[in-house]
Amino acid sequence: MNSQTYLALPHVSGFIRWLASELNSESCFKHQYVNRRSGEKWTCSSLYNAFENYRWNHPGNARLGFNPGVCSSSNGIALSALRQDLVSATGSDSHTLEAAVDVMRWGGVMARNADWLKVNNVGLGRMLQGVQAAIVAGDDQAPVLRSKSLRFNSGMTKVYSLLCKDFIIYDSRVAAGLGWLVVKHCQAHGLSKVPEALCFPWAAAKEGENTLAPKRRDPGTGGLKFKGLRSGHHHAMWNMRASWVLSAVLAHPDAAGSRFHVVPSPNDPLRALEAALFMIGYDLGD
Repeated sequence: MNSQTYLALPHVSGFIRWLASELNSESCFKHQYVNRRSGEKWTCSSLYNAFENYRWNHPGNARLGFNPGVCSSSNGIALSALRQDLVSATGSDSHTLEAAVDVMRWGGVMARNADWLKVNNVGLGRMLQGVQAAIVAGDDQAPVLRSKSLRFNSGMTKVYSLLCKDFIIYDSRVAAGLGWLVVKHCQAHGLSKVPEALCFPWAAAKEGENTLAPKRRDPGTGGLKFKGLRSGHHHAMWNMRASWVLSAVLAHPDAAGSRFHVVPSPNDPLRALEAALFMIGYDLGD
């Protein structure tokens, strides 16, 4: 399905219109939880406030000239440097490998991803370009995206979000946050089931089986249920759809006055909205 067809679906356009009109709401999107590592309570009073309270503890990178940090500004600087490095790596497998591994290191997803990149170093640049072209073309059924050899997971979504314009990182936290919004939309409109076109799949947090207080990433409640996220084409398809939806929300006339449109550099509106969902999706609670 291409982007125009998908965005024109009644349930999708309805969700976009609703979220655009509620984007500045100070009552709809309050959330809180306790961070498992620090023990600190995290809260937000709105979607933009969730972005203001963004935290991701990333390492520095001497090669690219950015320092370690935690806040949205520091991460924005890091992502800008990582993006430029990936783009400049075009045509060089060795440079592409180095750039992609650095993205994994920033995102804390080195395990297995770095090994896969190294094993598949030959032709890596061309492979990334092929997937990038399909994403930019806006067809979630493109042959390269349906290939059984496609690697698309919580690591590669970070790489493609930097290579492709208006493409979000769709990991378990962002997926949880987006599903949480869909549930609120369904409840506001009396929907007893999640419309298929809005059934953004979720993924569990990576933690031990015997974790005493597991984080909830499944946004489903009652009859409002979501399916699990699968790697490969399934992940790529829903990553594209999530990106289309959030971009359309920000472009909607009802969102014109949103604070997301005046987000401080080096972040941009879509990255800021993604960051808000990332923070909310850490734990959806009971």
